[in-house]
Amino acid sequence: MAAWKVIDSMDILIKDYADSMYEQSFVESAVSTRADTTNFLKQRTTKRSVKAPFGGNETNAIIKFQVQHIERCMAARLESYQRAYEEAGRVPTEQELTEILEDLKTVGELQVKHSSSFIDNFLRARRAPVQCDPAQSLLEGCAHGHERIFRTWKTWGENVRIKETARVKAQAPAKAETPAKTPPKAPAQTVVAKQPAQGGAAPAPLEKQRPGRTLHAYYWDFFKRLGNECNRTWRGELAAAALVAAGSYLLIHRVNAVVWTTFKTAGLSMVIAIGGIALWHVLRTPWLLHKEVLGAGGGTGDVHWGHGLFGMVVLAGVLGGGGLYARGQLAKPIKPVMTPPYVEPKNSLRKRTLGLANDLNIFLTERWSRRPPGHGGDATKYDQATLDLYMKLYKNRMVGTLQELQDKGLDTGLLAAPGGASSRFLLPDEIRQLRDLAYHLDEKGNVVRF
Repeated sequence: MAAWKVIDSMDILIKDYADSMYEQSFVESAVSTRADTTNFLKQRTTKRSVKAPFGGNETNAIIKFQVQHIERCMAARLESYQRAYEEAGRVPTEQELTEILEDLKTVGELQVKHSSSFIDNFLRARRAPVQCDPAQSLLEGCAHGHERIFRTWKTWGENVRIKETARVKAQAPAKAETPAKTPPKAPAQTVVAKQPAQGGAAPAPLEKQRPGRTLHAYYWDFFKRLGNECNRTWRGELAAAALVAAGSYLLIHRVNAVVWTTFKTAGLSMVIAIGGIALWHVLRTPWLLHKEVLGAGGGTGDVHWGHGLFGMVVLAGVLGGGGLYARGQLAKPIKPVMTPPYVEPKNSLRKRTLGLANDLNIFLTERWSRRPPGHGGDATKYDQATLDLYMKLYKNRMVGTLQELQDKGLDTGLLAAPGGASSRFLLPDEIRQLRDLAYHLDEKGNVVRF
């Protein structure tokens, strides 16, 4: 393996470690900024009315909190790289220092953009006038913090260069004294992963310990590891599957008195439990192999070849058993979907006709109960008032409903004839006739013939 590939792999690990530390610091800074903003709004509420408009001082305070958040994010980004390189025992190259500087600028620009959007939405939600450009105010407020962080980065780079120069000078005399015995050294930034020594021999580089492996060799290691894991844990897993079967038997036996059906279901549940455990081993084995490669090593060289055959049997059982079970379940006929019962709309013709008949019955009963006795005089005026109310409140409903009933093919008789419901209120017998017409309709508005 080329040296630059090993360096690139190490750079990825350092970058991931630095990103994880920066993410934690970013979350802590965001929580602190939110707490500062909340406390400021609470203090403002106690001093003045909540409906009081936001002024310049309040806006500047919100911008100040965001400026502090941006400075904390940039400082945390630089500190995460410093700690990552320090714990890895490496010093960054000139190119890596330049990439770190670009990353610092990117973090600053991104946080300024997010904070500016937050301030705009914050002021817009409170209908406060925007007296300044939030992005420009943030850039002006962060200027001193940016300079301080960039000076820290520059100081770190100078310190790295001094240490690297001193190390090279210290190694130069040693090379001059023993040129034949000293093996060629790798570049300063080359980081080669090594595995522990076997039998007291000196550890070899990673590219020498891991020759090119074929696809067949990898899957043979996979089957050996799978068989070894299943053989190591089969007792406890079989006991767990037996407990599942016993629990299924006890639950089903209470509702099903047929012993054979109960045993059959309990056995099926045990098989499913074993299949699920085997599937878990199949999914876990690649992770175990990857962990061994990245860790202290060891491999599967000390695992017996019989475990490889056992692993093949386990995988074949998982795939075959899962396929048969799925085929049996998919072969079952699909139960017809139960259609929900039809619900009659509230504005159906039948309900509107019944409602009109009930309203007319209540209206005429109330009017007749208050009618003056006798004929002529007050009684005649009261009847005219009743007719006027009917024409105003119920005539249009009555004429429209009778027209819809006729369109359905129902015989409305004298109700829709001239001199009928269009020019006078209905009598009790005519109201009963209207209600009977509603009973000739079903819930969907279809005519029912008796």
